[in-house]
Amino acid sequence: MLGAVINETVFATVFAITLGYTVWLRWSLRRIQKGLRDEISSRLNAEGRLADREQKLRQIIATEPECVKMQAQDGTILEMNPAGLHLVDADKPEDIVGTSVYRVVCPAYREVYEQMTKRVFAGESVKLEFQILSLKGRQRWLETHAAPLRDEEGCITSLLGITRDISELKRYEDELHLHHRELSVASRLSSMGQMATALAHQLNQPLAAIANFSRGCLYRLDGTSHDPEVRWAMEHVCRQAERAGDIIASVRRFLAKGDPSFRMLNMQSLVSDVLRVVIPEAQARQVTIRFVSVPMNVHVMGDHIQLEQVILNVVRNAIEAIDTSQAKERFVTITFDTSQPGMVRILIKDTGVVEGEIDSEKIFEPFFTTKSMGMGMGLPISRSIVEAHRGQLKVKTNAPERGLTFVLCLPLPREELAHAS
Repeated sequence: MLGAVINETVFATVFAITLGYTVWLRWSLRRIQKGLRDEISSRLNAEGRLADREQKLRQIIATEPECVKMQAQDGTILEMNPAGLHLVDADKPEDIVGTSVYRVVCPAYREVYEQMTKRVFAGESVKLEFQILSLKGRQRWLETHAAPLRDEEGCITSLLGITRDISELKRYEDELHLHHRELSVASRLSSMGQMATALAHQLNQPLAAIANFSRGCLYRLDGTSHDPEVRWAMEHVCRQAERAGDIIASVRRFLAKGDPSFRMLNMQSLVSDVLRVVIPEAQARQVTIRFVSVPMNVHVMGDHIQLEQVILNVVRNAIEAIDTSQAKERFVTITFDTSQPGMVRILIKDTGVVEGEIDSEKIFEPFFTTKSMGMGMGLPISRSIVEAHRGQLKVKTNAPERGLTFVLCLPLPREELAHAS
């Protein structure tokens, strides 16, 4: 009896303990499950918020009007927004993403771009201006602000670049610099014009005196001197003084913006007058001038002094080019060409040495010169005179031969055109 009671008590105790443990275990499991559910819910909410934030960030980057890109250290483009794709003329991301940025960076700027990339992966933030050649061959000026992107451990994983197109700004800066340069040139030309006007006024009187005294000497020589050389010398002095006076008068008219004195000019006589002046200088420098005569019936309308000065200036430049180059072949060849309808061309060809190509427009810019003592005004003034005569003054190389050829084109008058037809 006693043993049965003890067994029932032990059983009841074990049952109670087992029941209590089971209840506690269920309660604990519920607590654990609730904690897990809460943690999972929290994580899901956090991931949702993170995904929502990432989506908003991607939308911001996608709508950003400037290029946003991520780039690896070797130059591989990892990501690029639509504005960046438009900047490099990519139709779709696959055209540029995954390829090297140096595919579009102009060769002249690759080294500085590489240096920028190294500095960014060393932890710096860098600003750089450079040029690209887009996938469709368009050249653009860009300005980029590059900064390092780091992971959770602080290691730099990529370069973040925000880039904008500054091509219009560069174009405006170039135009501004050109405008300032033109203003500077205009100021210098104005000063030269004032100096030339003053010189023309001052030189006119002594030249007139020289001409008058020469005429007086010639008058006294009549019938008294039997030395023809003396008479020839005095006549030459008189002609050159009068010629210098005509040049001064022409310069004054030119500076005063007056109309030149146009009349019918014989091309043969025009060039012959120039050669009489320049041949002694050419002979002194051991340069031979070859002149292929033009038919006597070729005429142009123009100012004799001004056109003579143009031809004289170009021929003198040719002689100096040959002399300074120490060329073995020392020739200046002057020929005529009337093959172009309505025009006559004077071609002045020299054998001076010209290295590489020439800039056929820069050579006519004011103050541009290759001479150590030159002012760079002869050719610009010559071109302006020719253009005032409705003509053209151009230059080309004689490649593969040495030297340059200046081409003076002048319109034929209507009478000449009617005769040619």
